[in-house]
Amino acid sequence: MNHIFEWNGPLYRFLLKICELMLLNCLFLLFCLPIITIGASTTALYAITLKMVRNEEVNLLAGFIQAVKKNFKQSTAIWIFLVIMGSILYIDYSFLKQYAGPFSLLVHISLFFFSLVYLITILFVFPYISRFKNSVKESIGNTLKMAAANPIKIMPILIISLFPVVLMLISPYLFVFCLYLSVFLGFSFIAYLNSFFIRNIYERYES
Repeated sequence: MNHIFEWNGPLYRFLLKICELMLLNCLFLLFCLPIITIGASTTALYAITLKMVRNEEVNLLAGFIQAVKKNFKQSTAIWIFLVIMGSILYIDYSFLKQYAGPFSLLVHISLFFFSLVYLITILFVFPYISRFKNSVKESIGNTLKMAAANPIKIMPILIISLFPVVLMLISPYLFVFCLYLSVFLGFSFIAYLNSFFIRNIYERYES
């Protein structure tokens, strides 16, 4: 049992990983502060976590900054596009509350479909940019194609990403707890968990 507490033993590696994720979370939040850079910061976050789950050597600070610079234009363009689309969806939902016409069911189904496409895009497009080099249009299109081709494999990613949101909606206490956790570890930890499943999806396309 002593090997657990040895230098470079399981406990040491676990604590080191937690420290790395905390630092990565701080970098992510710091680069998100201008708001317009959230897309580039998310891409950089996944650029690091995808390397971590592949056991690739990575310098957190230098690697993160390099990933932000490398993917800034494309990530920012997609982020602005997603913000606009999200605003349109929000307006649609606001009008839907007041709509009770004969096509109400059809409108609900259509809006649910577009919301699902939006959710898949916002969750998967930034990890995609961190690994593949395409145009903005191709990145979004390929992201949706990958998701459609791997419906079972994307389910854990959806669950992991949405679980904290569901918790925050359950009670004010869980809301505060999740908010507190996200400041120190939440975003990087979720990205790290997601990266294991994303890696399995990407292996098929990278080979």
